[in-house]
Amino acid sequence: MFGQRRILIFVVKVFILILVFSALWPFVAPAYTTLLAAAANGVAPPSIKITTAGSLIVIHSGAQLAAASLQSLPFQAGLLLILALIIATPNLKVRQRLKFVGIAVVLTFALHTASILVMSTNARAIRPLVVLVASVGIDLFPVLIWAALSAKYWRPIHRVSPGYVQTNK
Repeated sequence: MFGQRRILIFVVKVFILILVFSALWPFVAPAYTTLLAAAANGVAPPSIKITTAGSLIVIHSGAQLAAASLQSLPFQAGLLLILALIIATPNLKVRQRLKFVGIAVVLTFALHTASILVMSTNARAIRPLVVLVASVGIDLFPVLIWAALSAKYWRPIHRVSPGYVQTNK
């Protein structure tokens, strides 16, 4: 029963945190989208230029004005999700949470940049498999990063009651 209650509390916390982060995100989103496009543009091949237009990440390939554009919302959703998951994880001390948030943000940002690069190098001929891999990466990797960081903190805590003496038989 304790395990079910703990999971329910965790899910409610994640839900509430996502609502709070979603309300605050419009103030951060333009800066994140610009930073993401700048990072991707910095490592993209010279024939590809990546810019932003509102919430879009625009990929200019060769002589084409705009070969493709990506909504930045899926990237942002993954970031909000991983932050909520880490903050709501039980048995983490504040210092661990801050450390995990830092690691998660860096890894998620790198994955988002890589996804944009994959999409930009395939902008002329979008292949369904490339879109699938990039989409799954955007949606699944934040959860995998959180799971890798927090797995050991989900183990039950074994407490010994006062006065209990364990004997080896």
